[in-house]
Amino acid sequence: MADRVRIGSVSQLSDGRLHGVDAAGTKIIVGKVGESMYAARNRCPHLGFSLTTGPGGTRFSDGEVECPWHSSSFDLCTGENRDWAPGFAGRDMPRWSHRLIALGRKPAPLTTYRVVIEGEDVFVEL
Repeated sequence: MADRVRIGSVSQLSDGRLHGVDAAGTKIIVGKVGESMYAARNRCPHLGFSLTTGPGGTRFSDGEVECPWHSSSFDLCTGENRDWAPGFAGRDMPRWSHRLIALGRKPAPLTTYRVVIEGEDVFVEL
């Protein structure tokens, strides 16, 4: 059975921004998409860097998270990779360089977690 960890309140986490939080030692990201909240590990599957800190800044819009290091984008709801290593430090790069930026790594999804809301409390199941 998954461990349920409180990560904050609805009022703290439902402002449309991507939030980096600690869930019992696991760094995760949380964001509201539509009327629901979604969570994923705060670690890009490309090189393991944070999705909330980096030279490209935190980028989250319409349920899509973009890595601030190499611009890969992911669907926060499903973890699905939408674009693998198209840039560097928040800047788009020429198409020919994408394989070089990927460093031989294949596209991979984010690790996602189930979010449970009980009253004002937001929990994630690890």
